[in-house]
Amino acid sequence: MGVKERQREKKETEKPVKDAAEPSTVTEQTTDSDDSAHMPEIVVEVDDGSNATDTIETAVVGPRQMMGTEAAAVTEIVPRWGNIGEAEWMYNIPTRSQDLVLWAEEWGDFLLEWTEFEKIHVLSVSSFISKPPFKDILGKVKAFRSIGNSLVGKEVAAWLGRNREQLRVYWRPLEEWADLVYRWALDSGILRLDVKSLVIQEAEQDFSKLPEEDIHRIMALLVERGFAEWIDKKAGAIVVKV
Repeated sequence: MGVKERQREKKETEKPVKDAAEPSTVTEQTTDSDDSAHMPEIVVEVDDGSNATDTIETAVVGPRQMMGTEAAAVTEIVPRWGNIGEAEWMYNIPTRSQDLVLWAEEWGDFLLEWTEFEKIHVLSVSSFISKPPFKDILGKVKAFRSIGNSLVGKEVAAWLGRNREQLRVYWRPLEEWADLVYRWALDSGILRLDVKSLVIQEAEQDFSKLPEEDIHRIMALLVERGFAEWIDKKAGAIVVKV
């Protein structure tokens, strides 16, 4: 029996019995389709400010929905299958190769969402084995390599170094980052850009947290597209065309 089959069996046999008189605490449910199957759940607590007792409502949303909820204080996201107490089989590495492929894909989808939520571009094995929910996986180092290989195979990640101890995760393609940098340069009026100035002087911008070699590639993309010209290619310095 494969990973997905075991998940489906658990859901069918362990559905909680809900008292019809009990009020529902879920204020929003998404019914979107195939993509929602890979969307980790986020528990968001929102103070509606309606009375002095500060009524709290709970909603289950995905990371993309969460971005527009400025009032919500979200501290972590969890896989759609839940924690180790709710889906123990997902925290054990399958022994059959076909099950391992599906298992790594499921965890890979969540890892992409998690790194985007945490704004992490390079994930080390030491960080992976210490962060929830990954720290609850039995055989964490092997899991890191298996999940990483799955993402590398999909061309949304790359191993850094020969020992596969660091994984560069591309939860946003460099082409999209290049578009963001270009629009920011036009909006801000800062047309002379270089790698060091973006990292040091523009630290509040999301793209400044990218690895420096990736920022250099972004500069090259802008030049290739005709949006900029090199001032100093070695230093990664360009001037943006208006």
